[in-house]
Amino acid sequence: MTPSGNPLIMLVDIFRSPSDCFAALYQRSLWGWQTYLVLMITPFLFWGAYFDNVNFEWLRQALQAQLTSASPTQLELLQPDPLMASEIISDLVGRTLTILTLALWFRLATKPVAPQMGYWKWFAASSVVLFPAVIGDLASYVSLLLKHGQVMNYAADLNSLNGLIKLPLTSDWAQFAGAFPLLLPWYIVLGYTAVGTWTQLERGQVLVIATLPWLAFYLIWALFIGLS
Repeated sequence: MTPSGNPLIMLVDIFRSPSDCFAALYQRSLWGWQTYLVLMITPFLFWGAYFDNVNFEWLRQALQAQLTSASPTQLELLQPDPLMASEIISDLVGRTLTILTLALWFRLATKPVAPQMGYWKWFAASSVVLFPAVIGDLASYVSLLLKHGQVMNYAADLNSLNGLIKLPLTSDWAQFAGAFPLLLPWYIVLGYTAVGTWTQLERGQVLVIATLPWLAFYLIWALFIGLS
């Protein structure tokens, strides 16, 4: 295991050699901020491209038909700028909350283990765990171009399950599908690598720490919808 030599190589190593990436991040946790900043920038680029390419009148009419019954209070947002802003803000807040929560979980789950890592070191690691979402943003952009902009906004993000199954807003499962990440197995593998690289825990314990927060959150959410 050879730590990444510089911040740019570290970004490449997230996909090529995650253990090298986390070895470098252990020594230089400030490098984690670059992954977070990229995660905050790509939603601006994707959603800007989306609203440049989509036929907004077609989108507005389709959304209006669904929101009239599903959420009439949102009809006033059916303008290009408010709709684009809401999509960008949703991505930024969602990614930031995920990273903050995941970092807190890693911090608490590894607290009894020596050496102890501070919260912001785990924040850097969590930013790397979520970094493959950038690949999802790129895939979403390519899909948008191939479909000539004829894709609904709630099904445009290929980071989410709804980018695959395309549930309408009238579905009880639409919000869940829109939040469930298709790249979840990748996130778990990176979380497993981070905890395994930074601690001396056994593999079984590392696997539980890497998978438990994701599975618990989405299982509880699914049960709540199913029983409602």
